[in-house]
Amino acid sequence: MDQYFSSQTLNTLMAKLNEWLAASGLSLEGGLWVWALVQLAVLAVVFGVARFITGQLAPFVEAKLAESEDKSRLERFLVLASSKLHYIVFLFSLWIAIAIMRAATWPSRSHFLSVVASLVTAWLVISFTSSLIRNKTLAKMIATIAWIIAALNIFGILDDAIVLLDSLAIVLGKVRVSALLVIKSLIICSLLIWAALALSRFAEERLAKVEDLTPSVQVLTGKILRIALLAVAVLTALNVVGIDLTALAVFSGALGLGIGFGLQKIVSNLISGIILLLDKSIKPGDVIEIQTVSGTKYGWVEHLGARYTSVRSRDGTDTLFPNEIFIASPVTNWSHGDRRIRQRLSIGVSYDADVEKAMELCKEAASEFDRILKSPAPVCLLIGFGESSIDLELRFWQANPEGGLRNLASQVYVSIWKKFKEEGVEIPFPQRDLHLRSTGDLKVTAGDPPSEPADKAA
Repeated sequence: MDQYFSSQTLNTLMAKLNEWLAASGLSLEGGLWVWALVQLAVLAVVFGVARFITGQLAPFVEAKLAESEDKSRLERFLVLASSKLHYIVFLFSLWIAIAIMRAATWPSRSHFLSVVASLVTAWLVISFTSSLIRNKTLAKMIATIAWIIAALNIFGILDDAIVLLDSLAIVLGKVRVSALLVIKSLIICSLLIWAALALSRFAEERLAKVEDLTPSVQVLTGKILRIALLAVAVLTALNVVGIDLTALAVFSGALGLGIGFGLQKIVSNLISGIILLLDKSIKPGDVIEIQTVSGTKYGWVEHLGARYTSVRSRDGTDTLFPNEIFIASPVTNWSHGDRRIRQRLSIGVSYDADVEKAMELCKEAASEFDRILKSPAPVCLLIGFGESSIDLELRFWQANPEGGLRNLASQVYVSIWKKFKEEGVEIPFPQRDLHLRSTGDLKVTAGDPPSEPADKAA
């Protein structure tokens, strides 16, 4: 590695730099300095013209895109292009200036402008390509590395940079790890993992549209496919960069031991998630009720993942439960075998009321709502004689538990209340009879209470 930092090497690099400057028309030797100034002036003028044109054109383009309601891929591409409109106009103007200079004088006198145009072109192409990656951090990393490689290639020093990176290495036994190997591994592994994730997302979207598969089978197939694609991507990346997979045998054994002792909960949740998907006890869309430390949680399964299950409540909040809770704790699944749910509403009427009429009014109130099934029809039963009322119970079935239970019960109660008020059916309140027992006669007097003696009052 010391050979790259010797005085002879530095002198060689300076000589190559002078040669490149001379070829670009930026050398200060002889009369070439005039064309160096000309190219810099042309670059400044082109930049200013592009900035002016963009300032006039950008509001018009943004207004047109805002009016469009189309959210297709072409529309998203145009939005991305509008955000880089200044660089596009600058590049277009720069190529026009280069064409004019090449037609008027020697091509070597516009070489520097060509290099700048090539760098901007590479940056735009890489920027548009990396926008296809959803992970912004990964997209920026890939775009930066790709542009550096393109810039080194444009300057003609890519091969020297590769040799330099390959020389920066350490040897661990029989394994030689260089900076070039690390960079190649990161690039290839990132690209393959991105491709695997993109392919798995595409497959999951296709599986979600297959109506013959249940939601549990769709999720399970998607998760297995994603794990398989990621494993293939990692193994392929290691094989491409030249890493012997047999050298990872000891590492994989240690990793398995670490998973067994240190990642018990994660593995437990992962296996529990696979079990839930296989036995179909809980699937996306099911309405469940689960006992937690903070109380009873009611909601519907929004997402069933490999490690957790997302349950959305009626107030719009999502609670993430580890999958092992659904294996070890009792769970009420309101829509496991049948999405129909029967509700029971307790109602009390006065002993003076017409019980049969009250029962008919309760059934009429339940029949007014579309969410309540007409078959089986709502029924109202007399279930007992209470201390203050005759106890009735209204029973009805509903087919969409995800729409809520208590809100429907509240609406039915309000309808019953209105019908009872219209028909004069009394809903009693608790009453108690008070019996006083005395061993003697109870004397009752009327008038002012007797006055106290003066000395006691004082």
